[in-house]
Order: sequence, then structure tokens, then C-alpha cells
Amino acid sequence: MEHYYSDILCKALRLLYFQADPSKFAEGVQLLEKAVANEEPHAFYFLARCYGWGDGNVKDDEKKAKKLSKRGIELGSDLCVLGADRMDILKGDVKNAMTGTLKDAFDGVLAMAEGGEPMAQYAIGLFYFWGDMLLNFQKPSKEDLLKCEKENAAQALMWFRRSAEQGCIPAFRNAFNSVRNGVNGVPQDLEGALRWAETMDGKVDMRDYYHSMVLEYQKLKRYADAIRWCEKGGQDSVTVCIIDLGLVYLYGDRGAAEDDTRALGLFKLAAGKGDEYGSYNVGRCYYNGWGCTKDYTEAFRWFEQADQGGHPSAKWYLAQSYFWGRGTEQDYEMAVGMINGLIRAKQDIPKDLMGYCCLHGKGMHADPIRGKRLLEEAAQAGNGQAWMFLGEMYDKGVGVPEDIPMAVSCYQKAADKKIAGASQALGHFKKTLFGKWKRK
Repeated sequence: MEHYYSDILCKALRLLYFQADPSKFAEGVQLLEKAVANEEPHAFYFLARCYGWGDGNVKDDEKKAKKLSKRGIELGSDLCVLGADRMDILKGDVKNAMTGTLKDAFDGVLAMAEGGEPMAQYAIGLFYFWGDMLLNFQKPSKEDLLKCEKENAAQALMWFRRSAEQGCIPAFRNAFNSVRNGVNGVPQDLEGALRWAETMDGKVDMRDYYHSMVLEYQKLKRYADAIRWCEKGGQDSVTVCIIDLGLVYLYGDRGAAEDDTRALGLFKLAAGKGDEYGSYNVGRCYYNGWGCTKDYTEAFRWFEQADQGGHPSAKWYLAQSYFWGRGTEQDYEMAVGMINGLIRAKQDIPKDLMGYCCLHGKGMHADPIRGKRLLEEAAQAGNGQAWMFLGEMYDKGVGVPEDIPMAVSCYQKAADKKIAGASQALGHFKKTLFGKWKRK
């Protein structure tokens, strides 16, 4: 890059496209702005990308992208011409700023790419990848279209890989995803994509793709490789990999022996790095006694932390905690509030708890019809506690006529699932000589 850009622009590009820590993007954008202020032609292309496509986590602003592209073209940047074409803004004043043709600009960028400049290689790859070459220059007949698309896909892949070899992250992303997913005429080859990605380790900052490697190896049931990438992610503080490794040890599957204590330690490590999924799983461990002594108070604290961090399902456990008074004061209104939060977020809810609250008017206005429906849905899904609540409903005639045979049947199903109090409830009934159930 140093042969084509100033030191300022090179540093900006390395922060934006050659490393994966988003906390450093702002500095990269500031350096781009400095290079633009210095009227460096190609800097206008990269800053236009930020406003056109959100590079560097910049908010989209098409007006600024057009203005930057126009000025870059006026200053002679071939990259700006190709970028404007790709952003579909090479028209009007922007196009009128050109002194040559689109083919001239392509040839100029191609010369940079052939000279080894990775961002130009990436730009040429995009020109082939998205069909700009096909639409602007080739315009094949219907008979030749598929052949041309296949050839262009191969060209795009070649340029992306050459750029990735030098550490360009978006070029790596396009090359990897093209082959693993079979995109734009590239034959799908997951094994081939993984083999190539393995060769990029150490050349590209792959932190954003560690978990993709994990998931793809799991899909192929190559669990040792999946665990290897989880561990690599852990070494580089990629919390999603730390959590995934924790889940492997928690459930003792995917090629690892069960180790709840190790799982809890990994979840705490992720939580300590601010990951709400880490906090959520630490809470689950304390709630269920996995790798530790069961501690509802500690679990509640972690679930609150996960919920504050935005974990989508933490409210499910918080609802349980408030409903039963586990780790906090029993509070039906708070339990209902948590469940309603899950409903708004379109998440699964504890239908047994919501059904009970509807049936008995706990923390909300009584709605026996809805309560009965929710409890029946939960029970049919295998929820033993819902069977217990249905037994109480028929036993006491809450919202329905008293029905002792139905109460006994529901209590029996709850007892089969070892729900607390179900066997004792069954003990309150006996059969008559005629085989009918009645209270003792």
C-alpha cells in the first residue's frame, strides 16, 4: 500500500480493513478525514465507502458519499470511479467529473491490483463479483451468459484471495463466504473453504470468523477442529467462542467430556469481558447447580446482569425467580412484567407461570380462559408443573367446575415428572368400590 498511498492513509486503511477491533475504527475514520483534508485523491474513495456502506461503523449518508466521490474523481482517483459505480452513484455531477471512461478507470485500478495493492485487488474482485464487469463491458449473449458468469466468479475469487493473502479482512470474508456458501457462480465447497481459511490464519485478523469456523466444523462433525478454534478464540478474547466451548463442556458433547466446573469458569471468563451471554450462562449454572452449589441469590444477580446487557432470554429466568421467590422476594407482578417483556421481544415464555397468573389473577387481572389455555399448551408440551397447576385448577374449581377425576389425572402426570407436591396431592383422593375418585 505504501507505494500508492500516504503514511496517513496507509495507517487509516490498516485500522479499518486489516484489523478486527471495532474500538479502533474511529481513529481510522479520523485519519481518512485528515487524508481527505490533504486532498489525497484515493482517500476520497475510502471515506466515501464509509458513508456509502457503513465501513468503520460510520452512519450511511449518500449525500456525503456522492460529494466525496465527485471530488475524488476530479482529483484523478480511478478507485473513486469504480467505487461510485459500485454504489450506483456514478451519474449526474459525479459522472460528469470524469475525464476518461469507466474502462480507463478499471484499467487504472487493475494496474494497481497487479502491482500488489490489496485494496485495489479487493475493488477489482468486487467489480467481477457483483456483475459490474458483465453489465458494463462484456454484455454476453444469452447463450454465453452462464459461462461468462462462471468465469467472472473465478476471477473475483482469485482477486479476493490475493487481497486476503495480504490481510484484507473484507476480501477474506468474500472469498470464504463465496466458497462455503456457493455464491454468484462459485461452486459450494465447505471443506475447500475451511482448508483455505486455515491457510489464512496468521495472515488475516480472523477474530470475526473464529465462530464461523467453529460452526462449520461442528456441521461436518469435526469436533476436534471446532474445539481447536474455540480455544483459539478464547486466547484472543472472542467471547462467543469462550461461551461455545463452555457449552461443549456443560453438555459433554461434540467430542469433549462433561465438565460443569470448567464450563462455569469459561462462562465467568466471558461475563468478565462484558458478554451478556456469559452472564446468562453463569446464572443458569447457579440456578441449576451445574459446576457449583445451587445458589438462587447468585443466579438472580447474574440474570439481572444478563438482562441489563440485552440478553434476549434472561427474563425467562427472572420470571421464574420472581414467581417462586428464588433469590429475591416473591413478586407476581414483576414475574408477569418479565413475561410480557419476553412476549414483546417475541421470545418463548414460561406458559405454566403465565397460565397460573392469568388463572388466579396474580400480578394481573384474572383471565381464567387464557390461563387454562396456556396451562394446557404447556402441559401438552411436556411441562410437569403445568400439569400440577391444572390439577389444582380442577381440584379447587378455579375458573372451571370442580372435576375430581380430571384433577387426579393431572396430578398423576405431574407426579410422573416428579413435580414437588404432586404425590401428596394424589394422597388426598381414593377410589370408591365402583372405581370412582373421591376425596378422602
